[in-house]
Amino acid sequence: MSFVLLGILNAQAAGAGAAGNFDLLETTTLGTATASVTFDNLDSYSAYKHLQIRAVSRTNRGGATGDYLKINFNSNTNSADYNGHFIQGTGSAVQSSNFDNSFILVNRATGSTAATDAFGATVLDVLDFSSTSKNTTIRALGGTDDNITLASGVFLVTDAITSVTVTAGNGSLQANSRFSIYGIKG
Repeated sequence: MSFVLLGILNAQAAGAGAAGNFDLLETTTLGTATASVTFDNLDSYSAYKHLQIRAVSRTNRGGATGDYLKINFNSNTNSADYNGHFIQGTGSAVQSSNFDNSFILVNRATGSTAATDAFGATVLDVLDFSSTSKNTTIRALGGTDDNITLASGVFLVTDAITSVTVTAGNGSLQANSRFSIYGIKG
């Protein structure tokens, strides 16, 4: 993993507060491959204004060095309730796209043809997760050794976020992938 990606994982989100405002709430490290990881009972973290998910992940996506992660809130898979866009660079090309799927798309996990010990890194901010007066928005920065992606999205429901599910874009999340959720005080 490059030093840039290590810096991403250690970064404190700009504008989100001083370094002391981040509290580790939960971590899941996969012992075996699994379809998804869910953080639930997020309503018990009412002392925090925002949440941040930090992922170091790999999928078994065949024939690819990279993959993406899908984010769902409150077990909702209605495509009308999600929207977003991303821009990514590979060092030689830039691509951008919008999406309106049954999830929010964030990059970046490694796929099956990446080096055995290579994992993608993603930092995902879930802003104002407990608000019931506005839609929840996210911003994410992720990368692998050959791709950096910036994404943002919106959950078009004004319910407070009580659970977040992370699923592999293709296939399953692989052993040794790690997902941590942090609380950010307002």
